[in-house]
Amino acid sequence: MSSRNKLILLLVVPGTLFVLIVTQIAKDYALEFLRETQNEALAGMSDQVVHLIGIYNNELTYNMLEMEEIIKQEGGQGDRLYEAMRTVAMIRADFVRGVVYIAADGDITGYPITFWGNFSAKEEALIHEQAERSRGVFEWSNTIRSDIGRSGTFGPTSIVTKTVFDTGGQRLGYLAFLVDLSAFLERSAAFAGAYETQTLLYDREDRLIDFMGAINVTTPVLISEEQVQTLSSALSYFRSEGIYHSVGTMEANLGWKIVVVGDVEKLESRFEPLSQIAWAIVLFGALGFLCIYVAVSWWFTRPVMLLTKGIRKVSKGDLDSKLHIRQQDEFGELAVQFNRMTATIKALIVDLQATEEAKRKSEMQTLLSQINPHFLYNTLNTIDMMVDFSPKRELHEMINVLCRLLKYSLDSRSEERTLEDELQYTKNYLYIQSVRYDNRFEIAVSPVSERLGAVKVLKLILQPIVENALFHGLHPLEGRQGRIDIEVEERNGDLALTVRDNGVGMSADRLSTLRGALSGMEEADGIGIGVLNVHRRIRLYYGAEYGLAVDSAVDGGTTITVTLPLGNRSLAADKERLIR
Repeated sequence: MSSRNKLILLLVVPGTLFVLIVTQIAKDYALEFLRETQNEALAGMSDQVVHLIGIYNNELTYNMLEMEEIIKQEGGQGDRLYEAMRTVAMIRADFVRGVVYIAADGDITGYPITFWGNFSAKEEALIHEQAERSRGVFEWSNTIRSDIGRSGTFGPTSIVTKTVFDTGGQRLGYLAFLVDLSAFLERSAAFAGAYETQTLLYDREDRLIDFMGAINVTTPVLISEEQVQTLSSALSYFRSEGIYHSVGTMEANLGWKIVVVGDVEKLESRFEPLSQIAWAIVLFGALGFLCIYVAVSWWFTRPVMLLTKGIRKVSKGDLDSKLHIRQQDEFGELAVQFNRMTATIKALIVDLQATEEAKRKSEMQTLLSQINPHFLYNTLNTIDMMVDFSPKRELHEMINVLCRLLKYSLDSRSEERTLEDELQYTKNYLYIQSVRYDNRFEIAVSPVSERLGAVKVLKLILQPIVENALFHGLHPLEGRQGRIDIEVEERNGDLALTVRDNGVGMSADRLSTLRGALSGMEEADGIGIGVLNVHRRIRLYYGAEYGLAVDSAVDGGTTITVTLPLGNRSLAADKERLIR
């Protein structure tokens, strides 16, 4: 495919997809915002209904308490009690359908007279049973169907009862209010009913009392009564149909539940024209991109072809290749930066070679510092003394260990050895020092798994650290036996080698100086030269994220942790691949 055809695809296809994606994201975001807003609104409505029901419940309670005082004063008879009943029925005419007082002798006083004169035995028995059970506490009955409710012959109603006692604790009778629950719900849910919602009221046993739709809406909004007879069936239906709803609970003695249901589909349907607008935008966008292509094709493709040729030359190793693009725009700047990049790569290769040379010199210096003449002199002097006083077997062992040390140190075939070899070399070194100092310190090397033991590590990294612990930590120690512990573990995907001694430790200033030297911010000033050499060799070989960490306290010993990569990789190998 030619570059011009690719340019068409580059302009038209991504632009078209971009318009589609942005349009869809905008639509989804708007719908999600509407859903969240609807949920918040429904929650607010359910809370408002619960709040209003609580207020009306408190007002009814207050009216009953006033009437109870009148009963106590007049003994449950007289015009004052009847007028108080009439007043309450008129004030609460929107949902209180009747008030009745049943005296202890069975005499009934109520308003309106036309209803309570024919008071049914079933309702009277319910009042007796409920009042006796509540023992003076206000209690709402479960839903009953009564012909005095506004919603018809079988309208849902509830009887609110209270037992009346005189000052001596003797029962005078039972006071009851008959509440039309349909009207009660309509009054409490007037705010919620002003929107495209339905409000449902459930009793304490989660059975449907009544529900109402939006005001001035002739058809149901979302649901019918058959689907929501119990709270559990209603919630299951809402979840299965994806209907938005909010549940509020009356924590007081009512124990009712309020469910407000909203319709989001009507809001979403208003966004249908957005898809048509999106297709129109996509069409005009594609035409616009084609026009832009005709104008910029030659201007764009020529410098791209020149840049491609330059990159091919560099990929073949011609770092002296230069781009000659004279345009005073982004392509001209790209050519300038490309020329700078090739010059920088060439300079980096030179620096890399210098770095490798410095690393090799540093490594050689470190190797020579490990097996220094002073160590050899002391070891040979120890062997000389052993000739006269030690058994021949121990003398041979000492010489064999020294030979192995020299062989390992002077072996230049590879910069890396297995961790098992490095640990064995360190054990040999500690063996010589232990013999020399007549076993004044203990040595403990943790077991290493076969997998970790086979890991390749930079050689001669443990012996300088152990030597530092021996001479600066344990040698000045008095009053207790010195000990060196060497532990190996896998930590966060890396290999961690820990050398810990129980020696004299370091002061805070000395520790700070050593840490500064390890971070490269301070001079060593003769502190831990061998340790610093190991740290620098590791960072040169593996990278700046690896190296040594030191922790110490006066008389608390010193711990040095060496962190190495667990895999067989090195910064040197990465640099060699870069050069190639």
